[in-house]
Parts: sequence; C-alpha cells; structure tokens
Amino acid sequence: MTDKEKLALLEDTIEAEEGSLSPAMELKDVEEYDSVAKLSIIVMMEDEFGRKIDSATVKGFATVGDIMALMSKE
Repeated sequence: MTDKEKLALLEDTIEAEEGSLSPAMELKDVEEYDSVAKLSIIVMMEDEFGRKIDSATVKGFATVGDIMALMSKE
C-alpha cells in the first residue's frame, strides 16, 4: 500500500476531508482526531491490516506518520 493510499484510508476512517492529511501533521492539529476517530483507527487496523492495537498505542501517536507506520500487514 502506498503512502497516498494509506492517507486516503486514514482520511476515510476519521472522516477527514480528502487530501487534508499529510504524514508530518501533528494529530493535535487535526480537528477530526477525537475519541471516536481513535476507536475507528483501532477497528480499521484490525479489519484492514490484521493488527490488534490497544488504546495505549493510540495514545502514543503524535503525528499522522506514526499511524501510517503501523499500517502494514507485517
């Protein structure tokens, strides 16, 4: 999966405007990144990538790139 595809999936998951996210963006600056978005990311990681992550992992995310780094099937 390319970075562009990861960003599109993430934007869809947290209901952000298409093209609004970049890997360097701080999550504190992303208006749509709230508690519902965090839960959606946990579900998306398991459904799309077979990765189980917990709330502690999500709390450790600082940038969009941090989330993208875990978006793999490895």
